[in-house]
Amino acid sequence: MVALKNVIEQACPTTHVKLLSLSNVGDMYTFMLPDDVWILDKNLTRMDIEAGKLDAFDLIIIVDTRASRQLEGISDYLTQYMHNKDSAGPAVLIIDHHLSGDIEGSCHLVDTRAAAAGEIIYELCKYAGWNLDQNSASALLAAIGTDTGWFRFENTSAQTFDIASQLVSAGAKPDTIYQKINQNHPPERVRLLALTLDTLELHADNRLAIMHITNEMLKQTGAKRSHIENIVNEPQQIGSVIAVALLVELENGHTRASLRSKSLINVNEIAQTYGGGGHARAAGLTIDEPLHSAKIIIINTIIKALDQT
Repeated sequence: MVALKNVIEQACPTTHVKLLSLSNVGDMYTFMLPDDVWILDKNLTRMDIEAGKLDAFDLIIIVDTRASRQLEGISDYLTQYMHNKDSAGPAVLIIDHHLSGDIEGSCHLVDTRAAAAGEIIYELCKYAGWNLDQNSASALLAAIGTDTGWFRFENTSAQTFDIASQLVSAGAKPDTIYQKINQNHPPERVRLLALTLDTLELHADNRLAIMHITNEMLKQTGAKRSHIENIVNEPQQIGSVIAVALLVELENGHTRASLRSKSLINVNEIAQTYGGGGHARAAGLTIDEPLHSAKIIIINTIIKALDQT
């Protein structure tokens, strides 16, 4: 997203690109962002969207998703606009690498073999002849690094390393980027991690690890919801664990589940059963049930998948 803004404005000096995030950006990523990012419901309201404020743009680019569940606040606008293609308004370009999605665009640049949307954007820039400065290269390396677990996940390919090498050659500094994203947490996040690990349960002969985070735990530690990111990965350190689920109580009383797997089971298929999605080894979903009910559903579903392996 940041890299696209930089390269487009450098290649076309008369073009202005506005970044829109549909939720608050985690503190660990703000070092890459310009000061004028729009945050939905802060700088741009849903009423603004309904009133046609986005119609003033020539192009809308959606990056790293094509799922309506991840585009809350703008998905209705996109659906209505694309169903009425004769109306004046922006074209919609979707850049994504996920296996599933239900949002239609004017043009789809989708490669499910790519480890990250950052890889696709790199190839687009290369094809277009757009130069990557240090800031753009750093943003792309951050995108690829976070989506591959810093090159640990199964989706990491030889191409991933080739592109990372080119980004480092363009000025990206892996150590600095990693430290700012992963070694720059506030004490509140570490306290939340400690409380979350205290909820750890093992099921199915220690093959399934499940944890949860409640609204009370967030209040007790002073942590933000953005601090929850990557906590789900911690139980994967246990040798016997194949699948992990982290259940998070939402403010409306429903439950968000983040799923991870090392091998054998496809958590994307599990997530899709409940309207979610993602990747074979990392996926997410929301269940319209309180945490204790959602926990039973997720445990039973994953154990069934494990028993079928």
